[in-house]
Amino acid sequence: MKHGGMFDSLFVSKTVLAVTILGITILSVAAGFVGGVMAGRFSIDRPAAASEPAPAVATEPAKEINAKAFHLVDDQGTIHAALGFIDNGPGLQFFDSEHRPRVVFEMTGNGDPRLFLMDAEGSIRTVLGLGLGVDGRPFIRLRDRDGKVLWSAPQPKSGK
Repeated sequence: MKHGGMFDSLFVSKTVLAVTILGITILSVAAGFVGGVMAGRFSIDRPAAASEPAPAVATEPAKEINAKAFHLVDDQGTIHAALGFIDNGPGLQFFDSEHRPRVVFEMTGNGDPRLFLMDAEGSIRTVLGLGLGVDGRPFIRLRDRDGKVLWSAPQPKSGK
């Protein structure tokens, strides 16, 4: 039995409407999923959760980064460590809560490494390094608050 023209168009309209609703529903669910994944990957305001394990495979690192300095800061922007130039060579500094340098590792202008440990008042209490004299010998100095050498290896020459 054949229906009239009006009933055929009504049947086609219901079918088109059902397919359209199904398509919109599938598209909405897919867009929500993709949006959620992308928001999670690119959110810069989201702190990393301490309970999340580190990824097993790191993303590919940048081949090269050029900068004059890098600062390690906390949530308030306070610098706790700095990598940059100190005097004539590269250096790494760690600061205490009052932003005083407490540990400094640097390379001198001629390439000799030095490690300085400072007390809370800023006095250098320990120096460890290479390049003492022209032969590049290693050395260590332990100092009191006034800078007087308490112990040294090798022993400093008289007058120093």
